[in-house]
Amino acid sequence: MFLISQNYHTDGTVPWHILCDFDGTISLTDTTDQLLEHFAQPGWQEIEQQWLQGHIGSKLCLQQQIALLDMSVNELHQCLDRIEIDPGFMELVKITTQFQIPLTIVSDGMDLVIRHILKKHHLQHLPVIANRLVQTAERTWQLEFPNENANCISQSGTCKCKVAQQYPREHIILIGDGRSDFCLAAAADYVFAKKSLIQHCREHHIPHTAFSGFSDIYRPLAKLLHSDFELDDSAMVIT
Repeated sequence: MFLISQNYHTDGTVPWHILCDFDGTISLTDTTDQLLEHFAQPGWQEIEQQWLQGHIGSKLCLQQQIALLDMSVNELHQCLDRIEIDPGFMELVKITTQFQIPLTIVSDGMDLVIRHILKKHHLQHLPVIANRLVQTAERTWQLEFPNENANCISQSGTCKCKVAQQYPREHIILIGDGRSDFCLAAAADYVFAKKSLIQHCREHHIPHTAFSGFSDIYRPLAKLLHSDFELDDSAMVIT
C-alpha cells in the first residue's frame, strides 16, 4: 500500500477534486449502447451514424435514441445487472474516501442507469451528475438535460466544463475516455485518459497519464497529489 498525503488550502478546503466519467471508464461497456442493442426500435443505428459523422451532437443523438427504447423497469434492471465495472474502481473509491479527496461521477449517460449499477456495488453514496432518464409510460422513456449548456463545444447533454465550474477553488482531475471528455480535458488541471482521450490529450499537449484500468492510476495519482502542481512540460506525463 502506498501513501497519499492530502495538502489543504489555508482555509481548510480540499484543493483536489476528481471528476470521473462512467461509460467505458468505470463500466466496462457503454451502458447506453447495451440498452439500445437490447430494447431499441429500428432506427437507432442511423442516429448513431449521424452523430459519428458529426451531423448532430451527442445531446440530440441521445434524446432521439432514448425515445426509441421499448422496455419495462424490470427489463432495464435485468440488463443493467449484467454490466460489469472495472474492479480497480472500488480501490480508487477506498483511497479517495480515506484521504478525503472528493470524487464525483460526471457522465453524458443516464442517472438512473449509473445509480442502479453503483448500488449493486454498494457505491450509492457517490455523487452523480448525468442526464435524467424519465419513464413516461410502462415501456417508454425520455431524457432530460439539467446540466446542459447551449454553448457546449461537445454539444453534450451534460456539459462537463459547466460542471467543473461548480468547483472554482479546487484543482480538477479528470478521469475519462472519450468525446464527452474532450472539452473538460483542456480545462482540467490533470487528466487520466484511456481510449480516444489519450490521442486527444497528445494532440493538444494536455497534461495526462494514459491508463487501461483503474489499477494503473493509483501510483501516478499519489505522485500527483504529493507534488506542488505546476502546468509545465514536467507535468505532462506521470508514471
